[in-house]
Amino acid sequence: MNVIYTVDGHEGEMAMPGPYLLVAQPEDMAELVASLHWRTQPIPPPSCTVHLKSVDGLDLGVFEVKGETRAVFTAKALRQG
Repeated sequence: MNVIYTVDGHEGEMAMPGPYLLVAQPEDMAELVASLHWRTQPIPPPSCTVHLKSVDGLDLGVFEVKGETRAVFTAKALRQG
């Protein structure tokens, strides 16, 4: 299914599998759309406004999506025993 949206006024469209639309919350879709948009930006903004204009023919509303970077910790064994 096609999802028609705007992110900070920039229009876009993407195809999503029908089963995803059955389980995804509107907030999940707004986050996904924002992440796709942010990947095209040289410096992603701290937040954006997403309007899910048409998802399976329904307007799901307008969302504020914030990009939050969290510390990620990884461990690597130097010595076992």
